Amino acid sequence: MNPKIFGWQHLLYELFFIIFYISIIIIFVKLLKTEKAKNIFLKAIAGVLLALVLWNRILVALRDSDPFAFIPSTFCGLSSFILPFGIFFAKKDCYFFHFVCYLAFIGSLLNIIYPEFIGQASSIFYPLTISGLLHHSIAFITVILMVISNWFVPTIKKWYCFPLGMCCVMTYGLFVKEVFNLPYAMNIDSPLIEGTIFTWWFVGLLSVIFSIIVMIIFDYFRDWRYKLKSYKENKRSRSRSNNNDR
Repeated sequence: MNPKIFGWQHLLYELFFIIFYISIIIIFVKLLKTEKAKNIFLKAIAGVLLALVLWNRILVALRDSDPFAFIPSTFCGLSSFILPFGIFFAKKDCYFFHFVCYLAFIGSLLNIIYPEFIGQASSIFYPLTISGLLHHSIAFITVILMVISNWFVPTIKKWYCFPLGMCCVMTYGLFVKEVFNLPYAMNIDSPLIEGTIFTWWFVGLLSVIFSIIVMIIFDYFRDWRYKLKSYKENKRSRSRSNNNDR
């Protein structure tokens, strides 16, 4: 019997990667003490992500007997492919990350929870299946590590980066669809989940709303932490002042 969404193979994979996520975060936060060490670790993870998505695209091209099928033509495939190059060559918290990190996070999270491709063979270790699961999972943890290390700092001040980036993605999708004859590029002609309302524009709209909510939450807690820190510093300053007056 082929693996099913929320079947035992899927759930076992989920459990394994929850343990993996926790372990990676502990290593990143507790054991890597310097910014240089964290940057090296993050770039190593980005290298793994790039290798996994390249492996997946090669398998897709071989399956379809079409060299053009190697070109990333899905939201997740594209984000997993371009995110590592941003980490390798771009500056921390640049505008590029304020687009691609939301795309990678949303796409990877949805596919970890609901991987439609999981039933394409009798085992979860079928190369196309496991390579897809792995590159989505590593993309997810990459974005988490970027937030922890301030490589990506969500803020409402840069809200426009994501919708503008999505416009570029859909333009790219139209290009590869017409020029390289990739009919399913960016799900332009079909829903992301067959038989549902989740068309590209509906999912795009929900993603923009989600990203804005995330930005507002991060800005709120960032301001709250700043005010709390200022309050504690002022309290200590007044305490020292009172002690000096005595």
